[in-house]
Amino acid sequence: MARRGPGAVKKLTGIPSLDYLVGPVKPGWIVEFYGWMQGVRLVLHHTIAEASKRGPVTVVHVQEFGGLDPYLLRRLVKFRRGYENNILVARAFRLQDVPGLIREAVSTGSHTIIVSNPYLYAPRSWTSYDKLTHITAALREASLHERYVLVFNQSTKMGKGKSPEGGQFHHHTVHIIIRLVPGTRGLYATLLKHVARPVPRTITVPASELEVGFRWGGQRHLLEYL
Repeated sequence: MARRGPGAVKKLTGIPSLDYLVGPVKPGWIVEFYGWMQGVRLVLHHTIAEASKRGPVTVVHVQEFGGLDPYLLRRLVKFRRGYENNILVARAFRLQDVPGLIREAVSTGSHTIIVSNPYLYAPRSWTSYDKLTHITAALREASLHERYVLVFNQSTKMGKGKSPEGGQFHHHTVHIIIRLVPGTRGLYATLLKHVARPVPRTITVPASELEVGFRWGGQRHLLEYL
């Protein structure tokens, strides 16, 4: 029997405006943030920190280097009174590595599975997009185990780039989709898909809720030395 995950949560990311836009979120739903990658990564760090309060969280990070700032993450975990020991990071360097790491995250018993940029190595031809279905299938399998499954994605390389990467199978599999773009006072978040709410809907996420500026470069804060 699959291990049951936690109940629905209102604080998914720890960012009040975003949590109000998407929540409450039930375990078994796949939630995706995509768009402007600097903003997507910032929300990623907040979400990992918030998830560490609820229990074990596995981050499948698809990137050859960079993309995760340990100093920023540690600061946010301390700020939110989370637990660093609850965070496990697995890095994927190839497209074919991603499905296996997602399945391993389920086997570790993590209540939250976060996948960062799963389709980074997506092909540039529609005829080869069938290679991505293995990743989408692994995400769907993870959701069936009543986990929180969160995807932080880039915009597609195909067409005008307004949709998330992954193709039609991915789009139909995800339960909630939010697009993030830069704004003059923070982030513009547009709810494009939701299994229980009307869409589309756009809100502004003020910079004050993001705790750090968009130009964060990994520098340590003075408070961390005290």
